[in-house]
Amino acid sequence: MSLEQPASFDLNDLYRAARSGDREAENRLMGHLTVSFRLFAQHRIWNVEDAEEVVQEALVTILSKYKGLEIETSFAGWSYRVLQNKILDFVKKKSARRRLDEANAISLAEDAYVCPDPRLKVRLIECFRKINQTNSRHARVLNLHYQGYPVTEVCRRLGVTENNLYVLLSRARRALELCLKKGGTADE
Repeated sequence: MSLEQPASFDLNDLYRAARSGDREAENRLMGHLTVSFRLFAQHRIWNVEDAEEVVQEALVTILSKYKGLEIETSFAGWSYRVLQNKILDFVKKKSARRRLDEANAISLAEDAYVCPDPRLKVRLIECFRKINQTNSRHARVLNLHYQGYPVTEVCRRLGVTENNLYVLLSRARRALELCLKKGGTADE
């Protein structure tokens, strides 16, 4: 530890000095924010590259706005709020991108689907009938799911929780898969 740096420092003091035009204080302020923001962001965004991108966006926002704002509470609190908002924006965009990618993949799969076996439709109907005879709930969950109902609606119609729906759906898909592969009964 050098003699020039105190054992503890205050971001608010660095902020005031940087705001008044002290370039050294501004560099130290951004350096401290960069280090602490990286740690903070990496705990919330596990991908290091994505976390670094979010940190850089937050720092750019802070650099562009901190001199023009009169921060009445604390600079540290304001700057962390900027970072948290950038993290939330990232998570929302990532979630929206994932949903869009999934929708596009489903759409492409439906558009590109060509039935190689013309008897498949007949076999599917036979398997659905067999599944319905052995477990009507499995047939219903498959039917609602393949019609495109959202999970919440399927849960509401069947009167089950989301976790139970996934269990039912997994078992029903397995029964359908077995029936289609073996041409046997759904409960094999």
